Amino acid sequence: MQYTDRSVYGFVVNLNVLGAYVAAEAGKFPALGESVVCHLTTPDNDTLMPISGTVAWVNAHQPHPVHSLPPGFGIKFEDLSDAHRRRIQDVVDEYLRRHPQQAR
Repeated sequence: MQYTDRSVYGFVVNLNVLGAYVAAEAGKFPALGESVVCHLTTPDNDTLMPISGTVAWVNAHQPHPVHSLPPGFGIKFEDLSDAHRRRIQDVVDEYLRRHPQQAR
């Protein structure tokens, strides 16, 4: 993830064609409203790049270690290409096929 000439590495814990939630080290998040460029790698090591977005949510701490998301930030994708949109949807669909209980 690149923003303001800086980079942060994180783990995508939620993904769809609208955006993603990235778990990352606290204190290294981009600011709310900041433009970012994502370099995502899919489970089959296919790299989708670049994907532009805006930070839509910042979760600086984990209020409860069991029931909440880890520290991180949400990204709203912008101008997602049709090819990236299809590839992200394929990743989500494949995950749901392997984990049908998550589809509820």
